[in-house]
Amino acid sequence: MRLGFRPPKDPAAFLDYARGLLNRYQFIEVPGSAALELFDAAQEARSMGYALTFHARYMDLYPGSGVPEIRQVSLRVLREDLERAAQMGAFLVNLHAGNLPWTDYPPPGLSPAHEALREQEEKLRREYLERALEGLAELALLASDLGLRLTLENLPAPQEVPRTPEEMAFFLQVPQLEFCLDLGHARMAGQDPMAFVEVLGTRLVHVHAHANDGRYDLHLPPDPEDLRAFAGKPCTVLVELPPRNASEYLEVYGRLASTGLVPEAMGGEG
Repeated sequence: MRLGFRPPKDPAAFLDYARGLLNRYQFIEVPGSAALELFDAAQEARSMGYALTFHARYMDLYPGSGVPEIRQVSLRVLREDLERAAQMGAFLVNLHAGNLPWTDYPPPGLSPAHEALREQEEKLRREYLERALEGLAELALLASDLGLRLTLENLPAPQEVPRTPEEMAFFLQVPQLEFCLDLGHARMAGQDPMAFVEVLGTRLVHVHAHANDGRYDLHLPPDPEDLRAFAGKPCTVLVELPPRNASEYLEVYGRLASTGLVPEAMGGEG
């Protein structure tokens, strides 16, 4: 597996992390929300030997929206991100499929309408998935034309899609699309990460590695054992921590190296 990290969005801090983690991490994920500001810093990181992945923008984007205008704008923004990632020299772009506008209904026993509302939500969910499938098929073709790998990430909240292995598998219909397993999101959704591995097979090529308490998306350092299934496989593993201090990434690397999951670093800074 190739190990990467998520940097701060400030160009100077981005480069400080890049220098401090050199010869330990192989790639850096550029956030689409700060891609313009980070373009030059990303190029400098490439000159150091880093590869780049790119996380497409996702706030307020709904590529499966039932409102055509919203869906079209969302897909336009994502197309812009694909083009920007290609210009930057990234090799992979990860994206979200968005979320439903409504999952707020009373629990069983509180309202006799519970089951009918659940059925309505399931209908909306199927329709959203189908529209998102159509949009992501277009994006995957564009990514292929641009020389990019495009991955779809599992999401944690009840209103978000895809959330389960079965929903991720729905998108296997798009031949050019690959997949990102977010281990923290799977935990929050109550899903076994290995179920995603089993259903997605070799099309699971990217992993977001972080931990949480099962309730909140805390982005804590991952347990090395959570990554053992990916050791020796041709996938990219992004350690996804908040931008507090590069030393946290060094500590994660040290734990992975001590358990034999990555080689000991040779030389470099840090």
